[in-house]
Amino acid sequence: MAKIMKCKKKIIIAGPCAVESKEQIAIILREASKRHVDFVRLPLWKPRTKPGFSGLGDEGIPLLVEAARQGINPATEVLLPDQAKKVMYAVFSQVENTRLLIWIGSRNQNHYIQREIAHIVSVDKRVVLMIKNQPWNSQEHWEGIIQHVLDGGIGKDNLILCHRGFIPNGHNPHHFRNVPDFTMSMEIRKKTGLPMLFDPSHTGGSIANVIKVAKQAATHEFDGILIEVHHNPKKALTDAQQQLTWVQFDKLLKLI
Repeated sequence: MAKIMKCKKKIIIAGPCAVESKEQIAIILREASKRHVDFVRLPLWKPRTKPGFSGLGDEGIPLLVEAARQGINPATEVLLPDQAKKVMYAVFSQVENTRLLIWIGSRNQNHYIQREIAHIVSVDKRVVLMIKNQPWNSQEHWEGIIQHVLDGGIGKDNLILCHRGFIPNGHNPHHFRNVPDFTMSMEIRKKTGLPMLFDPSHTGGSIANVIKVAKQAATHEFDGILIEVHHNPKKALTDAQQQLTWVQFDKLLKLI
């Protein structure tokens, strides 16, 4: 059993489901600067079940740079290795004294891509790589993702995990968007020795369920939280139903 690399304090990653505009991010950065947020969530590339708004893509990279300039560590999901390269170069060429979080999402299950992204980010210790579990419930597969990423060359000191639940398969009494498996996530946390965050947004799927599942997760030894927060969720272009306002975010942190 590996020794858990415990964080001194909970890791808080908060921000919108997707970067939508310069104006939106100006508000997000202003609100994040008022709070203890380790990384501001700023996804540029959004995988979609059906065609729709899929993020600003390369055009949004300057907004990650702006976050770093304001002293707020940016975080974004990448789908391809080239995207990781672009983000790292843009941010670190403009702001040296910052940290950057890049994550591999649950839908990104090509192990060649997983390993290549890990290889790219491993060259700079200022980058933290976060990997989410796959959509289907399988501990073996989740552990396999972790091993593929480690084989890519990333060091454990720069790697964290995130549990975002699994696609419901029958039993789902709380009607969550994705069903959490707290037992499995805690077992993997102990087995790998890696910090484990929890994503109540993609697990809950609605404001009420986000709050409910976050409270449930608080009874387990998660090392932090990745949560969607929007200044005006009703007008969000993606996942409007599960994004908290900053006031709701403040209240939730007091409960967990």
